[in-house]
Amino acid sequence: MRQEHAPLILSVDTTTDVRSVAVVAGAYLRAQTTGDLRGAQAANLLGDIDAVLAQAGIGLHEIDLYAVATGPGSFTGLRTGLATIKAFAATQHKPIVGVPTLHAIAFAAQPAGPVVALLPAGRGELFAQLLAVNSDGAIAELSSPAHLAPATLMARALEWPSPLKWAGAGAHVQAEAISAAAQRVGFEWQVESDEGGSETDQLTGAGTHVWTLARPVRAYAGEIAALAVRAYRSGRATSAAELSALYVRLSDAELNERCRV
Repeated sequence: MRQEHAPLILSVDTTTDVRSVAVVAGAYLRAQTTGDLRGAQAANLLGDIDAVLAQAGIGLHEIDLYAVATGPGSFTGLRTGLATIKAFAATQHKPIVGVPTLHAIAFAAQPAGPVVALLPAGRGELFAQLLAVNSDGAIAELSSPAHLAPATLMARALEWPSPLKWAGAGAHVQAEAISAAAQRVGFEWQVESDEGGSETDQLTGAGTHVWTLARPVRAYAGEIAALAVRAYRSGRATSAAELSALYVRLSDAELNERCRV
């Protein structure tokens, strides 16, 4: 095993629209590749893993720790990513850490206090969770992950602490609706720039409450590795057999099957 403070990590996210694979040494990103889960190369996860290992100049046998997004997100992508990384961890007899996708989204939104992490869930609905990112990067759950209609989410958000940051692809898809909700109740609405600063997009009222749209993030394999190494150092790595997916809701096929029963 490599030095405990800097394990060599293979990290995979197949739950969002942009599939990403990274090799990380401690906090140092050695290599990363991305691909469109909805494109022609959607099934090429093994090719991405080969490519990122080649970029890093290492073999699979040198990996100390496997990290994978456990959802929620794309059903097919989630199952593919989990099955692949669990197989590698099992055959290589190495530990594995599963990282909830919404945690990775909140982690990428630093600096932040309360964060609403959002992913599109299809049919205009969202996977959502209220999280806090502490000053040391630790994630605290302030609500359970949920599958919500946008209107339900906005109503709940009015009861949540402020300032509040909205992060993830779901937040960007729903940015207009979130901004409108802020305007209706007199909240200040800000849009974070790529450099991390915020620009006031819409100001209403005295600004005692502030909602901010986090900068867009394309890929999360690096964030998943960073959270995985924290779990590894605190003794929370597990075996492949013990790791399971976080679906939040049933797939359409499962819902249809229940309706027929």
